[in-house]
Amino acid sequence: MTLVSGLGIQAERDLVHRFWSEGFAVLRAPASGGGTDLPRPDLIVGSVERQRFFVLEIKTIKRKVLYLQAEQIEGLIEFANRLGFEPVLGVKFKWQGKGFLFLKVPEQLEQVRDSANYKITLAEACRVGQSFGELIGAYRQEKVEDYLKEKE
Repeated sequence: MTLVSGLGIQAERDLVHRFWSEGFAVLRAPASGGGTDLPRPDLIVGSVERQRFFVLEIKTIKRKVLYLQAEQIEGLIEFANRLGFEPVLGVKFKWQGKGFLFLKVPEQLEQVRDSANYKITLAEACRVGQSFGELIGAYRQEKVEDYLKEKE
């Protein structure tokens, strides 16, 4: 295991404990991308009490842009659809010192020009992404843009 993959695994484990402490059932799929052609998300999460059910792909990166292969996103969507869960990307821009931002897949991702692949920039993730608390329904943080639209 490389240091980079070790950091990603630790981030997944930390999220497992956060979801569990908030009353969610959670399952981490070790080696989610390896050893099979079948789609397999990093985390499967759900709470009947909160009526929230997710399959998550988790990424930690040091750059300002995350690129994702179309096959990975399509696999996440297919897995989520088979369960009736919501497909979500959790991304942590490590050098920013912030926590995870969670994005709806594929709606909140940008299609790479002349490609089937996707990307998300730090700026866009901050603009449209949800915090952990927002994702689990603990609170709703109103975005400035949404607030201004309501006032018009």
